[in-house]
Amino acid sequence: MEEPESYDGHVKLQARLSNTISKREDNRFTYFVCDELFGPAESSSLLRQFPTRQLESLRNPDVSHSTISSIRHPEMFRNILNESPEWKEVCEWFASREFVRDTLSVFREPILKKYPPIIRQLLRPWILRESRYYGEAQFSLRHTGSVLSPHTDNADKVLALIVYFPEPHESADQGGTAFYLPKSRKSEVRVFQRYMKMGWLMPFGLRRLKSTKLPTVDSLDAIAKVGEHLDFFDREYDRALDAPFRLGAAGGFIKNQFSWHDLRLHTFPPGQVRRSLLVNVFLRPSKLRTLMHRVFG
Repeated sequence: MEEPESYDGHVKLQARLSNTISKREDNRFTYFVCDELFGPAESSSLLRQFPTRQLESLRNPDVSHSTISSIRHPEMFRNILNESPEWKEVCEWFASREFVRDTLSVFREPILKKYPPIIRQLLRPWILRESRYYGEAQFSLRHTGSVLSPHTDNADKVLALIVYFPEPHESADQGGTAFYLPKSRKSEVRVFQRYMKMGWLMPFGLRRLKSTKLPTVDSLDAIAKVGEHLDFFDREYDRALDAPFRLGAAGGFIKNQFSWHDLRLHTFPPGQVRRSLLVNVFLRPSKLRTLMHRVFG
């Protein structure tokens, strides 16, 4: 007996990483690709309802990027979801305890490895407790010329998942999100020494509490302003994977002190727009991390 159409669509919009990851690497950090996080029909429908107009209304003409999230723009975010039941279901799913539970199940080992051995041995149930985490989603739009320089991401982030929504003529086998690995241990140290504030005082094991990043400029000609830094980084790191920029596909990673990734749109065709949904799973605030941010911030 076939399930009703409404039930089938409901399930297809609740994308689980446990059954959609097509490529995964557990290296210096864990990164992965979902060739089809959402099916063609669902992706096309979400693309038609993507809030491009609202995102453009927030973007200044001389900048390349804008986002809408439930935290920074709560009223606009609610209005978008109220106008689109499909986007409402997607965003509520990624913010649900069930999605967090699925994430913790799929990435249990790399999440545990973020902690020193004695801590993960003694506090394993606490580390993996669902109530310590929460999910959120935000709409993102970037224009040709935008560069998000290499960085390891927000210190409180656990999972980052970027879902892509290009038009058919914008699709490409690369250009989603790029992930990097060091050419050598010395290469890794040189980058940390240059870009991590007070980095020489913090052991590698505690750098999961920090976000390390190269200078980034939100500009349509960003490469002219950050190119020198990118050249330095490229001499020390190799691009390990570049996620495909295809409709309904996604790239993601588990944040740790080595989770270098970036996005470079300076070679994209003129006038091209990059639409994506950014999904994050965060640790809830704690006094320890707040203290570490102040000490090493």
